[in-house]
Amino acid sequence: MPPRIARRAGPALLLSLLAALVSIALARPARAWVEVHVAGDDVRLSIDRAGAATVEHKVTLKISGGPLRALDIRGVDPDAQIEPGSYVVPSKAAAASSLASATPVALELLPPDTRLREDGTRRPPTLRARFDGKGLSRGVFVLLFRYRTDLMQRGLIQRDGESARISWTGPLWNDGYDAARLTVELPAAPDEPRHDEAGGGDAGVDEAGDAPVTLSTLRRLADQDELELLRPYAPKNEPLRWTIRADARAFQPAAAAAPPGADALGRLADAAAAGADRGRTLYLAGGLALFAFYSALVALKAREHERLARAAGAAPRPLIPIPLAPRAALAGLALVAGVALELLLKDGTAGAALVAAATALAAHRTPRPERAGGALRGPGKWLPVAEAEALREPPRPRGVYLDVSTRAGKGLLLALLAALGAGVHAVAAVSPYHAHLLALDATALLAIFCTGRLAELPPDPAARPVAFLRDVARRVKRAVKGRASAAPRAAAKAAGRAGARAGKAPAGAAASAATTPELRVVGRIRIPDGSPDADELRLGLAPRAALPGFVSIEVGVVYAPGAGGAIGLPEVLLRVVPGSPCERAVESLAKSGRSSRGRRPGERVLAFAPRLPTARMTAGIAAALVRAVSTPPADAAPTRPRGAGAPRTPRPRNKAVSAAA
Repeated sequence: MPPRIARRAGPALLLSLLAALVSIALARPARAWVEVHVAGDDVRLSIDRAGAATVEHKVTLKISGGPLRALDIRGVDPDAQIEPGSYVVPSKAAAASSLASATPVALELLPPDTRLREDGTRRPPTLRARFDGKGLSRGVFVLLFRYRTDLMQRGLIQRDGESARISWTGPLWNDGYDAARLTVELPAAPDEPRHDEAGGGDAGVDEAGDAPVTLSTLRRLADQDELELLRPYAPKNEPLRWTIRADARAFQPAAAAAPPGADALGRLADAAAAGADRGRTLYLAGGLALFAFYSALVALKAREHERLARAAGAAPRPLIPIPLAPRAALAGLALVAGVALELLLKDGTAGAALVAAATALAAHRTPRPERAGGALRGPGKWLPVAEAEALREPPRPRGVYLDVSTRAGKGLLLALLAALGAGVHAVAAVSPYHAHLLALDATALLAIFCTGRLAELPPDPAARPVAFLRDVARRVKRAVKGRASAAPRAAAKAAGRAGARAGKAPAGAAASAATTPELRVVGRIRIPDGSPDADELRLGLAPRAALPGFVSIEVGVVYAPGAGGAIGLPEVLLRVVPGSPCERAVESLAKSGRSSRGRRPGERVLAFAPRLPTARMTAGIAAALVRAVSTPPADAAPTRPRGAGAPRTPRPRNKAVSAAA
């Protein structure tokens, strides 16, 4: 391209690009084209004796383009009360009476439009149907919706002697449709209903000015009459007006025929009313009994928990810190009101909230010790106690009936849950939903029996670790005994093989094999100066023959505060003399523990803590320490020489301690 032409084309190209960018920036989203035609509207008008009616529409829609997201239906009854259950379904599925492909429809009665039309009349009420999701695509669909209206109150049912004149106007459609159908359901009466040809006001005249022909079909049943009206067409953009003549006795209340109690039916009604009064009385009595029972439970639990907490040196802490009398009364009132609302209302949210409030009023938090946790204790003396005496089960506290950790508490809770289960079973026969709500109300009982337990009280270090230390002692005995009995058997076998080669029986080896090392287990209690009661309990372990420099092995439990009560943290203490053979034997174990000075001068303490605070791991550490400080028997069988005749020196097995610690 020549340079002159290129210079002329440059500004034109720039302007073209700028115009394209502006058009893109100002472009609006494309709107889908949709066209809707109403192919039919089958209406069913069900009128009761009070003159209220249910209007059901089955509108056939032909949609081109799409999607259709909303449809305005003009000319509905102004007092329409929309009923749930509206849907739209393809016509093929509707013909097959299948709702598998039905889609829910949201209906909304639009506010009245105060503007007048060109002829000076008011605009008709409009009902808007919204098709959620993607809307309706092209095709033929059937829209079904219902609403309630009161024809008697609106003056559309007028008495005329022994007959009544019923007038009703249907919605108007822009295009009209063929074969307009209305089915009217009326209460049964002696005289049959009929279409009122001379009623006047029927819209939709033909070109000759005559009213359209209306075909009627009557079906008389035992409790109602069905009058089906059919017209050849519905006019365009004009409402359909229908007029019916019916027997006036169809709209008389059934109870007006005879006064109550005049016949057997009246006596049954009176008996039913009396039974309803008795039922209300029973419900009221049951509510009062439940209020008194639950309030008493809350008060008794608070008294019981306060007594035990004060005895343990702690202050009770209810979840809602208000005085006991109003707290117990509010808990009972909230529970009764919550259960009543759950059984009476369809939605159980309000009742469940009140039951939760009653549960909170009955619950207790972990008591707080009155003495600071870091306070130092005074001096005292450690005294040995026999194993049977030290590890004896402490006496159970008496008068504890509302604690699930006691036998009485378990029995009482099971009895109350059984009574609640019987009530749930009775309610389930009427309403499974309300039965589930009633079953969840067991939380109100669990708040009483499962909070403020004995395990949440500050522990007594002289009584709480008894069960744990008893389990540790049993496991250590079993571990040491099994290893001690295995060593003589191995020595006896080695001596037997040596005696067989020498040709004589190893009498000394057999005697040694029958000897089993003993483990001494004692309890150690600490008595504070000036107090007759112990404030700590430990488990003392010592082998029968220990290495020089061994002092003691002690198993103790330290308690730390937790969310649901105190948590026991076991610890194994090994006391040795510094520089002794026992210290050298456990030198490799010191890496797995914590070293500190002992109670006496010239004493070293190695403290070992298990990875998990269980009796099995604690017993494993204690058994390994017992084996490490034990003196091997003098007549132990020699081991086989490793090479040039030098015997192999056995090394202490310390892996168990390091693995458990």
